[in-house]
Amino acid sequence: MTTSPAEPRTLTEMQRYGTSYEIALIANGYETRLGFTERNTKATLLKVAQHNADQVLALIGDWDGKAIYSKAKGWTFGPARVYYTGRTERDVASAMGLVS
Repeated sequence: MTTSPAEPRTLTEMQRYGTSYEIALIANGYETRLGFTERNTKATLLKVAQHNADQVLALIGDWDGKAIYSKAKGWTFGPARVYYTGRTERDVASAMGLVS
């Protein structure tokens, strides 16, 4: 699994690389970017959720339910959801003005 940090690279740094997709966590009105990945698959999304388990568990508390996957919503863990936002790393970098 190839993931990059939550902050996007500059457009210049991304020039020679493939597209990376943004992954976010949302729960109880709180939303944060977990990172970017070149592979937008169900398995990769779960691995990113596991890698960021501390953040996910902090938001869901004492939840002992079942993780549910939906292609449209991503992985749902009680009140928390880890999902692809639909934005690429380039979209995020452009919106943030990260040119060079």
